Amino acid sequence: MRVPLEDQIKIVARVKERVDSDQNGVVIYITISGSDLYGFPSKDSDVDYRGTYITGTENLLGLHGKRDVIEMKPDIVMFELAKELGLALKGNCNVLEHINAEPTYRTSDFLDMRQMINNAFPKKGLYDSYRGMAMFNYKKFIMKGRKTHKKYLYVLRGIMAGTYALQTGRIESNIETLNKYFKFPEVKALVKAKQEGFEDDEVTSLVENGSLDNMIPSLFDRMDKAYIKSKIPERVEPEQREKINSWLIELRKDKIGK
Repeated sequence: MRVPLEDQIKIVARVKERVDSDQNGVVIYITISGSDLYGFPSKDSDVDYRGTYITGTENLLGLHGKRDVIEMKPDIVMFELAKELGLALKGNCNVLEHINAEPTYRTSDFLDMRQMINNAFPKKGLYDSYRGMAMFNYKKFIMKGRKTHKKYLYVLRGIMAGTYALQTGRIESNIETLNKYFKFPEVKALVKAKQEGFEDDEVTSLVENGSLDNMIPSLFDRMDKAYIKSKIPERVEPEQREKINSWLIELRKDKIGK
């Protein structure tokens, strides 16, 4: 891990103090996101933290409710648990990747949450989220000529992670781990260049020989076919949703009080 342990400990302490003082709540988990999670950090990459907390009961029931998001500098974003669960059950790929990442801090309840979410997320939302993210980056950057190592990696990682999830039922965010499944030499070359500090440099040989630009449309097509064949349920099963709802209610009673 690129981030020193002492830095992670300081961040956890800051977040827990903020959640306690501002929300009268409890942190459920914190993880590192961004390029560290995706498997291609460079020396000057920002470190992003994401996670979830339970807010105090008075914030849910009173007139002066708190926002269901906490944002802190340098780049820390925490979702209230109901928001996190709601996004996960819609198939939001970012939230699902955070839940399945190695946590910097977690409670035992986090493990229960992760297991339930992984048994419940729907393929329609998962597909729409991953494909939408990859296509947004493809149209915004690659199709407009910003053909840097970093931009290609963000497009490819989204397609690969989405296809992998649809085909295996598992969430994996690290592009190098994903590439053990896909075995694309182009990805290996892009990761190496970004890690060496060339993330904003234009990709030359892989573009000039047509390798990358021919590869991406075919990968979108592969993802579309994976969606059709995927055995993941199209929507969240009602019994799974109710199980998670009941768990959330009981957890609030246990952690925050009736």
